[in-house]
Amino acid sequence: MKNQRKIGAVFSYSATILNIFISIFLTPFILQQIGDVEYGVYRTVQSLTGQLALISIGIGTIMSVMVARYNVREDKDKNRDKENLFAMGISIAGIISLLVILAGAVLFCFIDTLYSATMNSNQILLVKKLYIILVLNVALYLFRDVFVGIIHGYEKFLYSNFLKVLRLLLRVVLIVALLLCGFGSFSLVMCDLSLTVALLICDVVYCFKILGIKVKFHFLDKELFKMLLSFSIAVMMQTFVNQVNQNLDGVILGAMVKPQLVTVYSLALTIYVSFNSMSSALASLYTPEAARMVQLHSSTEELEKFVVKVGRYQYLTMAVLLGGFISVGENFINVWVGSGKGDVYYLALILMIPMMYANTLSGANSVLDGYMKRMGRSIILIFTAIINIVFSICMVKIIGYWGTAWGTAGSVILGQIVILSFHYRKVFGFHVIKYFAGISKGITLSLALAILCSLPFGYMHISDFWLVIIKGIVFVAVYGICIIKFGANENEKIIIHNALKMIKRKKDRL
Repeated sequence: MKNQRKIGAVFSYSATILNIFISIFLTPFILQQIGDVEYGVYRTVQSLTGQLALISIGIGTIMSVMVARYNVREDKDKNRDKENLFAMGISIAGIISLLVILAGAVLFCFIDTLYSATMNSNQILLVKKLYIILVLNVALYLFRDVFVGIIHGYEKFLYSNFLKVLRLLLRVVLIVALLLCGFGSFSLVMCDLSLTVALLICDVVYCFKILGIKVKFHFLDKELFKMLLSFSIAVMMQTFVNQVNQNLDGVILGAMVKPQLVTVYSLALTIYVSFNSMSSALASLYTPEAARMVQLHSSTEELEKFVVKVGRYQYLTMAVLLGGFISVGENFINVWVGSGKGDVYYLALILMIPMMYANTLSGANSVLDGYMKRMGRSIILIFTAIINIVFSICMVKIIGYWGTAWGTAGSVILGQIVILSFHYRKVFGFHVIKYFAGISKGITLSLALAILCSLPFGYMHISDFWLVIIKGIVFVAVYGICIIKFGANENEKIIIHNALKMIKRKKDRL
């Protein structure tokens, strides 16, 4: 299992890094092929259909947790209960997909009204065409989630994360080929739908043929059903919060400002979502471990050590990404999409900084999932999301897209950092100050020194491209040296040392 997690982590980070590079470098190509206006329409539709994910009840997370808990049981009813769980999970996933399609059909009727003030008739017609394909994609994606959860529950991270890498590579090839053939934004949505169908088939075959799962409804487990219902409602509420933070900004802007301005904000969101996805790369890998610890009745001290360990891994990764962006972000954006879009840098920073600290709590979230106790967290986040919506709508009228950025950042700070930290203290007895001191020890100082050392190179009178290269190398070198010298703790130094030895051995073989 540890090897699966290690190799899975490598593939997961590889997929996330690859996704970041693809999002960054493919975006200018897409903009060049379809133009700012059509790209703004495409991102608006993405944001709109993204709201349908609210119907998700987190069936993948539920299956991952329950399978991991069942796998450590030794009683005679273990296999029967797993068969029953699979039957319930797949049935529920099918119902969710049907609800997505029904909700999508209802929302389709309001497209003309929603965008009549900001789009012409041709743009609205394009919205409808893209919308139909994306609704089908969301429905199938949510149905696939149940099989992904089963695979993660068995901790087959190598397979699942390899598929992520493969999907990203295929998506790039297909999008480039189709856009060059002149299919426009329609090719983007058709590509995503085709890949979702292909991956769903692969996951179904893997679950039944390789894992050998059996699906049979034996009885209605009322206790399990109540647990699932409570957890599902909590996940649905949390999904709403995630959609508000990542997609609703685009919906609000699409209804209140011109598509060109949506494009600017969408570029900042591309950076923010890529950054955010890097932190979530580890989250799913540790959910089964947290579930096992809960099933085996681990102590509060053991759980707290687990949360700090995961939090430090997250912070190590997030710090180098955020610090690198602080150092080279402005120059990079000029190289990426050209001059005239300087606001993208500051919009992205407003969104990224609070989310970095919020994501370090993913270990605590995994423990919550292990206990199937998400409701308190979801209630906290739902109120802060409502504040975000109200603030964003009001402020867009005054300061444009800056209003949505500050609304999202403020809700993350209030809900996901401040209030949730004290919620974990109350529920599990975690020491909030001790936790943040534990994850930041050595890392924050390393981050600050690396940023300071890279900033003077910004005064060199050379092109933005070379500034990105030079400042980036200086930042990474200083950060790496500081982490190795005093930033990492003993266990982390061992991991880094082993990784360097492995790289050296592979280099020697070549």
